[in-house]
Amino acid sequence: MSRALIQALMQRRADRKAELDELLKTPTAETRDLNEDERAKFETVEKEIREIDDRVKELDEQQTRDDASAEVARRYNVGDRVEVVSEPLTYQRGANRSYFIDLANAQLFNNGEARERLQRHGREMDVEMPKREKRRAERAEQELRAVDRGSVFEKRVNPNRTDGQGGYFVPPLWLVDEYIDLPRFGRTIANAVRPLTLPSGTDSVNVPKIATGTATGMQSADAGAVTSQDLTDTFVSAPVRTIAGQQDVAIQLLDQSPASFDEITFADLIADYNMRLDLQIINGSGTAGQLKGILNVNGINAVTYTDATPTLPKMYAPVMQALSLSAKNRKAMPTAVFLTPSRWFWMASQLDAQSRPFILPETNSPFNPLALQTGGDVEGPVGRVLNYPLLADGNIPANLGAGTNEDRIIAARTSDLYLWEGSMRTRVLQEVLSGTLQVRFQVYNYAAFMPDRRPETISVISGTGLIAPAGF
Repeated sequence: MSRALIQALMQRRADRKAELDELLKTPTAETRDLNEDERAKFETVEKEIREIDDRVKELDEQQTRDDASAEVARRYNVGDRVEVVSEPLTYQRGANRSYFIDLANAQLFNNGEARERLQRHGREMDVEMPKREKRRAERAEQELRAVDRGSVFEKRVNPNRTDGQGGYFVPPLWLVDEYIDLPRFGRTIANAVRPLTLPSGTDSVNVPKIATGTATGMQSADAGAVTSQDLTDTFVSAPVRTIAGQQDVAIQLLDQSPASFDEITFADLIADYNMRLDLQIINGSGTAGQLKGILNVNGINAVTYTDATPTLPKMYAPVMQALSLSAKNRKAMPTAVFLTPSRWFWMASQLDAQSRPFILPETNSPFNPLALQTGGDVEGPVGRVLNYPLLADGNIPANLGAGTNEDRIIAARTSDLYLWEGSMRTRVLQEVLSGTLQVRFQVYNYAAFMPDRRPETISVISGTGLIAPAGF
């Protein structure tokens, strides 16, 4: 098992290394440093390579120990008669250890023992998860065989599966490991802006900004006056906000449930955190503890699309206008357009006079389309217009405008929008609710968002032409 994982990891490392080499070709040929986008991609890939190296090192050490144990077995002619007895898992019911407490101790207090248990847990899961999948497949096969065997028996009206008439002998099958989580949109725009690590020891992040620049001009004649203009500055500030959530759970549920209910609770809290952060980045008010969202920035490029009967061809011009204003005022090209999934599928449903869709799959190499389909991920790129990716984000509000029924389309150069995030904190508090045998799970994190660093890069399309399409 370890050898196969190491081989897979090394192959993935080789692929990532090839990406780095390809990324460095152009800057090396042009004898220049990496630009912002190239540097961000370089750091992301380099971080993944380091993580792969660390994981390979752990697996290699484990494989070395396994090989040594096998050599001892061969030396004493134990052979295949060795009985393998599984040790208890690091995190299991009754182990008196909590994965999330160890995670917090390792991150916040650099606890070596907690980090060692987390690493051991990772190695255990590499072995345990394939076994668990195999057991599920075997159980499913047994149930199917049981159904086939039962089909040959004569069925009578009584007894039957009605409770009280034999039904109590047919208990329901609860697939707790396959529980259905609550659907939430993710953090499409939050993942698209420039990510930065939030430094500790501050309640705001300030960035200086040139308000009035210097000036140059033509010298009228030799020894004539040289153009001069004093530079002035200002600053942009992003307050550090807290996003937090908690859930109180009866200790009986944790003890008696066959599912790891603490993991289910934390996963749900973290999913809601990601959605909440994305909502704040899009439409936060900037007051009362909220981040300032893109839609509430002063000085952005406002494009109004008024239309009682909107169509995709008529919407094309406002989209081009939004991209143009972003490029003209920022003096650099935008990088992405964001819209709701409903808006995207409405666009994809639009037909021309010959009942042909305007938006076609990219693989068809269509002639002169208004847009192209490039994917089906509702949380990521779904298409492109000109050469700009269209990203679907279901957290963009659809209750704006005078009739509270409009959505918005956003175009921007995403590298101009800065998002600082801290490390996610998780806490398990037992004492505060010990009097009622409850445990409190908490998740919280600090974030600062600066959408007004360059407001001229943001274009927002609004108006009656963006009334949320019915049926979508």
